[in-house]
Amino acid sequence: MERRKHQRLTFSAPAFLEKDTRVFFGQVKDISQQGMFLAVHGDHRSEEDAAVSIYFISGPITLSVTVPGRVVRSGSDGVGFSSPHLDPYLLMTCESLMKHEGEAPERFMADFYEFISTPPPAAVLS
Repeated sequence: MERRKHQRLTFSAPAFLEKDTRVFFGQVKDISQQGMFLAVHGDHRSEEDAAVSIYFISGPITLSVTVPGRVVRSGSDGVGFSSPHLDPYLLMTCESLMKHEGEAPERFMADFYEFISTPPPAAVLS
C-alpha cells in the first residue's frame, strides 16, 4: 500500500548529501512536495539531520540550491529525504531556466521575471 502524501515526479540532477561534516555525491531521482529520493552510497540512518545541495549545470554556469532536512528512509539504493523547504515547482523552474544557454539574454530575463511574479499552480501547493 502506497503511504505517500504527494505525487512523485521524475527528476534528475547531481546532488550532494551533507551530514555530520561528511559529504556524499549522489543523483536526485525523483521529487515531491517536501520530499525527494537521492541515489547515494554510504551509511545513512533514518531520522538523521542532513542537507542536500542540488546542482543545475549549463555550460560554464552552475546554479545550486541547498535544502536542510532529514533522512527519512535509507536503503541500498539511496535515501528518502524530507524537508518542509523542498519545493518541486522551484526546482523544475531552476532546471528550465538553466536550459536557456545560448538563447537571447532578454528571453531568459523575461522568463525569470515571469517566474518570480507568478504564484505556483494550486496543484503544487497541495
